[in-house]
Amino acid sequence: MWEGDMVDSIPLEEFAHRQDAARRVAREVGVDALLVIGRAFYDRPGLLAYLTNYFPPEPTMVFAGPLRGAGHGVLLLPVRGEPVLFTAGVEPTQVAVADVRPVLDLGRALISALEERRLTAARVGVAGADIMPLSLYLDLRNGVPGVDWVCVDAALNDLRRVKSVREQGLLRRAVAIADQAHGAARARLKPGVTERELCAAGTAAALAGGADFVRYMRVHAGVDSAHAFRWPQARSVPVTEGDLVSLDVIGAYKGYGFDILRTVVVGKPSAEQMRLLQAVTEAVTSMVRVLRPGITVDMLVRTGLAVLEEHGYARYARSFMGHGIGLETVEIPYLVPGEETALRVGEVLCIEPGVAIPAWGGVSVERQVIVTEEGCEVLDQTPLIWEEGNG
Repeated sequence: MWEGDMVDSIPLEEFAHRQDAARRVAREVGVDALLVIGRAFYDRPGLLAYLTNYFPPEPTMVFAGPLRGAGHGVLLLPVRGEPVLFTAGVEPTQVAVADVRPVLDLGRALISALEERRLTAARVGVAGADIMPLSLYLDLRNGVPGVDWVCVDAALNDLRRVKSVREQGLLRRAVAIADQAHGAARARLKPGVTERELCAAGTAAALAGGADFVRYMRVHAGVDSAHAFRWPQARSVPVTEGDLVSLDVIGAYKGYGFDILRTVVVGKPSAEQMRLLQAVTEAVTSMVRVLRPGITVDMLVRTGLAVLEEHGYARYARSFMGHGIGLETVEIPYLVPGEETALRVGEVLCIEPGVAIPAWGGVSVERQVIVTEEGCEVLDQTPLIWEEGNG
């Protein structure tokens, strides 16, 4: 018997229901068809993968000569009529669209399809407008000047906020892989090991555990632990006794993402380090405790900020305290002050309060959770505060 937490794939029938829902949205916003754009599987496949099960498998490339669209995929979904999937030269399998057209020039192929479907004077809603190449837009605007292009990202992205039972099952398995990565990195943590070696250990464990890919494992030691991002993701710099080290592993299983961050200390934490670790841990624990359907993002964020203020870290607190996750690492809603979006049963969130003290270091603790009727289900099992010897 199939169980939600044992799921290993999404059946194609579920994609048909998603396409029907997308058509309903199209009718509500008053467009005749949807043009859904996705980018490479490790980047922004989002809505395209959600509606078709297609993940563009190659990196994006410059639009030049006959190659105009590599690394992208486009779904044309008419309100009435069958969908067409354009795959930039790739022959996919197991996609939820019967009419698949591998092409080298996306613009030319889309113009032909719009003519074929008598949509050259239609209103067409673009989903993925923020990643639509200007080159592709100009090709379409010049090739079918009668089309009225409309951005429908907000309405379409809202469809995938709530995860189905099968999606939730894949996300559980994804987070279990992230826990393996953290365990492998912590097992290597000692003075003299480099950031790059910690990154390699965690990345290898995630891949061995079944990850499709590891987008990156960010390892930032010492004062760099204060940086939410830094290039490169890890350096050939050895960690030293007493260093704060950020370990942030991000990737996917069967297309569904994991994003788990912990800050650890090499050796025994100082009194100030432990005070900060405990403050941030209390902040994330408080946010998880109050999370329930109907709470607004602003209320959730302010819960965490209040804890950090109580501990004296308010001026160093990061305002970005998490995000949704699914087919992309960072999805809506963004957990920031002032966001009045009410949370729903079935949303999957990464909750990550953090404190960054310039020239000293920082601490972040990230939990991946599913919103439930009663509150939330915490998916990750990696210890919130880790000291050598406690696992």
